[in-house]
Amino acid sequence: MPERTETLTAASAPRSLHDGSYVDWPAVFAGGVVASAIAFVFTTFGTGIGLTLASPYEGEGSALASLLAIGSWMIWTVVSSFMVGGYIAGRMRRRIDSANADEVGIRDGIHGLTVWGVGVLVGAVILAAGIGQATDVASRAEGPIAETAAAAMDATTQDESSAASDEAGTTTAPTPREDRAEADRAPTKAQADEARKYGIVAAFVVAASLFIAAAAAYWAASLGGRHRDEGRATARFGRWT
Repeated sequence: MPERTETLTAASAPRSLHDGSYVDWPAVFAGGVVASAIAFVFTTFGTGIGLTLASPYEGEGSALASLLAIGSWMIWTVVSSFMVGGYIAGRMRRRIDSANADEVGIRDGIHGLTVWGVGVLVGAVILAAGIGQATDVASRAEGPIAETAAAAMDATTQDESSAASDEAGTTTAPTPREDRAEADRAPTKAQADEARKYGIVAAFVVAASLFIAAAAAYWAASLGGRHRDEGRATARFGRWT
């Protein structure tokens, strides 16, 4: 790939005078919108594939395989969407006059990082709003559930007290009710521990994919800026170099 030079870009690069800001926000927003749209399409498509592969019956299918598939698709979705958004921002950015080739390349890359930052910020706001709404719904349902649980606990305590009074002096072995309660708690603890481990892995996967996407957006924006300066046409699909 040829290096960007002032001789190469003098005739083809669109330039504009400095207006007080080096950030071309229309180009950033254009890249962000396209990146969000691609991420939405890929996420919807991946959800459909995941539902077809997952089993609705307990004990069937591999949780590890599902986690690996989801993680791989998430990384691909995040990185590819921000790469396209970064390229669009770098390609559409107006090249400000009085900047050498290296400075132009850095500014193009920063526009890609800005697309990434805007996308992550919007995603965080949407996620926070969703969590807040879910918490509000859960808090509203907590009252009736707590009352029902308290009533059930009182009834259970009375039954156990009555059974203990009847069996006093005859045996000290656990009652069948206690055995059933302990057997019910064991799978719940195992499932909670497994969910915690998967949650930790998912958090690391999301963070790693976002860091990779930041680097990809910077690189793609620099590439888009180089293609802009060279006046390179991309009429044929796949003609990126």
